[in-house]
Amino acid sequence: MNVRKMLVVFIPVAAMSVPAFADQVLHAANTEQGYVNYPEHAKAGRSRAEVIAEMEAAKKDGTWEFIRRGAPLPVKGGVPLTRAQVEAELLQAQKHPSWSARRVGAPVGW
Repeated sequence: MNVRKMLVVFIPVAAMSVPAFADQVLHAANTEQGYVNYPEHAKAGRSRAEVIAEMEAAKKDGTWEFIRRGAPLPVKGGVPLTRAQVEAELLQAQKHPSWSARRVGAPVGW
């Protein structure tokens, strides 16, 4: 690719990305620090009371233990599948052409 083609691609992309940085708190600057802080550009978030209420609700329903450890939340609701249903799903998945291409876990036969 020559320089002209690269510029034709780069300049419009750069021009479209500049407004995306305008709503951020930190802006690049040609100083020793490298940025300027604009706290007035920060978006209003939730209030302290809303955050505390949400945390208390999570503690009551048991999801707080998952959240504080960074674990995925368990799926709520739904009827659990029987062993026969799970085996039927497995057999159906194994019939798919891409099943043999999948390598999950350690190699078999070592």
